Amino acid sequence: MDQARLWEAMRELLPDVTREALGAWEEFIGDRNAGDPRGRLLMRGELYAEMLLIQQDYGDDLATALFNMSGRHPVNTFELPGAAEMLESGMNEEEVFEELARCGWRPSEMHIQQIRLLTRNLL
Repeated sequence: MDQARLWEAMRELLPDVTREALGAWEEFIGDRNAGDPRGRLLMRGELYAEMLLIQQDYGDDLATALFNMSGRHPVNTFELPGAAEMLESGMNEEEVFEELARCGWRPSEMHIQQIRLLTRNLL
């Protein structure tokens, strides 16, 4: 997924995502995949797939808040579901990202397969 398509898709999925968060995510994706255009395409697809599932599981408000917060505290795309769970449980932004920095979060194998399938369908 290229940058323009990601921005358009995210705005359709979650209309209240901020331009700052979109820019921060693009910078994070670029840093993680310097010199690897295919890696950037894949990571954008993974980001969208994760946010789509989070929006479906937790609703627009939490998904939007998480996406915008992640612009200030970028995390690996695979950690987004864990961050959503933590927010849903009542943790605040700082607590979520401190916990992720301290312990990380690993998705289930089933979740990994689901994201791979969704991402493949997006590309």
